[in-house]
Amino acid sequence: MNSRSVGIYFIVAVCVGMIFLVSTNAIAAEKQIVTVNIQEVLLGSSAGQSVKGVLEGKVAEFQQKFQSEQEAVDAMRAEIEKKSSVWSQPVKEEKERDYQKKVRELQLKSEDAQFELQQLEKQVMEPILNELQKVIADMGAKNDYAMILDSRAGILYVDKTLDISELVKKELDSRQEAKK
Repeated sequence: MNSRSVGIYFIVAVCVGMIFLVSTNAIAAEKQIVTVNIQEVLLGSSAGQSVKGVLEGKVAEFQQKFQSEQEAVDAMRAEIEKKSSVWSQPVKEEKERDYQKKVRELQLKSEDAQFELQQLEKQVMEPILNELQKVIADMGAKNDYAMILDSRAGILYVDKTLDISELVKKELDSRQEAKK
């Protein structure tokens, strides 16, 4: 067994131990441990849908912008494949260099677009994630929960009655609506 496996087992054992300690304290204090599916909340909330629309719009804009350039590169490749046998060696080399240059330019533009999308996602998601964190903390305090866990973060089984994702989603939507 390698050290990575030992490390993983150690982390799992510590987490199980912590959950056991917290759950025994929670049972004694009659507090509940609940879960929330953060991804489901974000994708299902109106704020999440709004962000999704913004990002999809930007992706469509980039796709439209790059479509003609991609078609031009594809046409260059087809021309090279079709006519290279009749071209002289210097012409063939020049066409290949032009093609490679266009491919690199398109790749750089694509990487720039990816970076811009990541920055946009971060910009539009940050306020929602901050608000979501407040919603979860407020719901935990208000309902006297011992712990709120993300149900997609390695939990193997959770009783559906302990999942408060729908409540969190509604609260997030109402707070976002109130800000408008």
